[in-house]
Amino acid sequence: MSDSWNLGHAGATNVSTTTMPSGPRSTTTLPPGPESSVRFSASGCACIGMAPSCARNAARGSCWPAAAYASRRGSSPSTSTPAPTADIIRNHSRRVLLVTVPLTVHLRSRVPVQYVPGGVEGKARAVDSPGLLSHPSATLRSMSTQAARLSKSRFTSGLQCHKKLWWEVHEPDALELQPDKVLQDLFDQGRQVGEAARARYPGGVLIDLPHHARAERVAATHEALDAGAPAVFEATFIADDTFVAIDVLEKQNDGYRLTEVKSSSSLKDEHIPDVAIQARVAAACGVKITAAAVLHLNKDFRNPDTGDLFARADVTAPVAAFLPQVPEEVARQREMLAGPVPDVPLARGITSIAELPTREKLNFTQQRQLKAMAENRIIVEPTLARQLEPFTGRLGFLDFETIARAIPVWPGMAPWQQAAAQFSYHERQPDGNYTHAAFLAEGPRDARPPLAAAMVRATANAERVVMYTPFEKTRIRELQQAVPELATELAALEAKLIDLHPVVKNCVYHPAFRGSFSLKYILTPLVPELTYDDLVIVDGRVASVEIARLLFVAEKIPRNERDRVRQDLLNYCERDTWAMVKLVERLRELAAR
Repeated sequence: MSDSWNLGHAGATNVSTTTMPSGPRSTTTLPPGPESSVRFSASGCACIGMAPSCARNAARGSCWPAAAYASRRGSSPSTSTPAPTADIIRNHSRRVLLVTVPLTVHLRSRVPVQYVPGGVEGKARAVDSPGLLSHPSATLRSMSTQAARLSKSRFTSGLQCHKKLWWEVHEPDALELQPDKVLQDLFDQGRQVGEAARARYPGGVLIDLPHHARAERVAATHEALDAGAPAVFEATFIADDTFVAIDVLEKQNDGYRLTEVKSSSSLKDEHIPDVAIQARVAAACGVKITAAAVLHLNKDFRNPDTGDLFARADVTAPVAAFLPQVPEEVARQREMLAGPVPDVPLARGITSIAELPTREKLNFTQQRQLKAMAENRIIVEPTLARQLEPFTGRLGFLDFETIARAIPVWPGMAPWQQAAAQFSYHERQPDGNYTHAAFLAEGPRDARPPLAAAMVRATANAERVVMYTPFEKTRIRELQQAVPELATELAALEAKLIDLHPVVKNCVYHPAFRGSFSLKYILTPLVPELTYDDLVIVDGRVASVEIARLLFVAEKIPRNERDRVRQDLLNYCERDTWAMVKLVERLRELAAR
């Protein structure tokens, strides 16, 4: 069975459904508006409009939703009040089943409309009954357990860029959309954070069903709510072609608090539309949402038990402020998805650095980049020789690889804090040759004490220790706190550090740098015989993920793979320090010209 209803109110659309409440009647408040012609069928669900609108590239104006959000930042919503909504009360609305029995809908306008198969029309003028997370132009929508093309993640993708959303929906298996090791690790850590958050809600019920079993998930959610569960985890609702699974739906005295669990250590702008679309869909399915919150990691927490792992941010007001635009944006996204891939042009139409207007304001480094591109040659500033003067004597070259876990694993660590777990060190000997020392942690125990001890021994004879960016200096300062018995020696090592990165950035530019001063980008253009192309691991983020695998889930990795990954990590870190050795040699040659 698939019937539909339509409500002759601003913004109403026809939506199909295969579900309706099991109870004999529902009470619904229509939003204020012009006199409406109402036609109902066996579909029984209602929609409250909530409007998130957020995009990281808003200032660029590269897509309409982003530009719209940018233009609204700092200003009040278009409505005169911060999103009060229609009150939706449904008898037994949390139970999902197919029915063909008559349904009477009682409106606050006191105009009852009797439903019979085939439909009956009635006239109604309603008076809005404000709610906390609702919207005065809320419209009735049907709920379905059929596959929905939108979800909370897809909705926020669409806010960022419609073209991005189109590809995610129409070609979800495209290689470019598959998570790499780094992104998959973030997903995995996010799940761990979600599991840890559930411990805060004793007696909560988890909707532990496959993601694709949507009808079953919806039914299980309604059963848990009907049973009076104090909290439901992964509470699932579908309305207006949008699927949401709410991290925590917590029962309150007057309704429910919707909580989104985030693995970040602070509240972010993009969390607001994420929460808002969930609140809208839940309310559309008859759940009275009275408050909204984001439960994120607490940056003041320290392993093992200093402080609370989580911090709660109430986002009821900002979510309410986003309400007015959500129905329109959902409609735009659905309309867009029904057509061909949208044409989303670049904001200014500039595809190459050569196309930059001559009047563009550029800093000194950018001017050097533009000159190198225009003349297709390397640019070397006359100050290079002077900036290389500190790089003399017995030089060492140091590089770290780290881990950063959402839930900190070693004593004194905060969420997402970097912790050194590997180093590579080259040192120039008096005879001109180089020695090499390396350390890579093994097992889950705290790697910082043995790493610090090995590094102090390796660097003891160096007069200067070269790093590339201040990353190593920051880690050494943290090691002084984590390994207090070596604090004096580590402070002495910190005093030896000199940074090669600003020398390159201030004095040299090659067109092949492609706008970056990362060691990976500058190495081959300056030292053609040395690349990262022969390595399996060529990225520090991948290295971090692989180290974490070896430390914490080694038992799940076959022995031969563990040995291979370990060697890949050693090769990568060693290449970084050898790259610095050869880079200093090349810079000296350029300075001597």
